[in-house]
Amino acid sequence: MKYDIPTFVDSLIEAKGLSYLDESVLAEMKNDLTTRIENRIHAIIASNIPESVHAEFEKLVASKASDEEVQKFCLEKVPNLQSLVAADMAEFQSVYLGK
Repeated sequence: MKYDIPTFVDSLIEAKGLSYLDESVLAEMKNDLTTRIENRIHAIIASNIPESVHAEFEKLVASKASDEEVQKFCLEKVPNLQSLVAADMAEFQSVYLGK
């Protein structure tokens, strides 16, 4: 479940026609969009992780597991996670671009 969020964010900015903005403004926009997308992915995981693995997930996160370990766990435990995230990213893109 390694989504290429930086490339996705770049494509949003390009599609919105904002690539001409000053580098500092673009960096701030990219940071904001990245945070918003990551928060949406976290919300998807939180609302779809089975109750039976909540404690195991919390223990994993509390142990300061690597991103890769957390992603692997989520892919194994959250049904249809890739489809849910892909659909959400498509919806985010549509709303952001005003389509």
